[in-house]
Amino acid sequence: MANNRKDQAVSEVMGSILMVALVVILAAVIGSLVFGLVGSMQSSNLAGVSAVRFNSTYTIVTVTSGGDSNNPLYNLSFSIDGVSYGSMTQGTAPLKVGNSSYIGSTTTTGNNHLVVVGWFGDGTQQIVMDTTI
Repeated sequence: MANNRKDQAVSEVMGSILMVALVVILAAVIGSLVFGLVGSMQSSNLAGVSAVRFNSTYTIVTVTSGGDSNNPLYNLSFSIDGVSYGSMTQGTAPLKVGNSSYIGSTTTTGNNHLVVVGWFGDGTQQIVMDTTI
């Protein structure tokens, strides 16, 4: 008995097309890793802060982790609802865990947008807190 189905070759063609697509995708990923296209991303700095509303006028910002020994945290600047409210610094010394600062504002009536930007030893800056207080 001969099998005269005409759709048997369709699965073989689809399988070949899928295999070629898989090889092309793998080659692109491996090539980008080998040639450094993915490796040129900038690493982020590590720092942590906490913010607690003290009363209707003040918010306390405390350093919970201050960068690492190779790239310490030197300064924190604060803004509430887009308005700058000063900074925290220890002169030329890095900030230490436990350093706190009171941010005084007449706009801290609830649900205010607080942004804290950290300045690191290598000259970079990054947002370390973006929250609503």
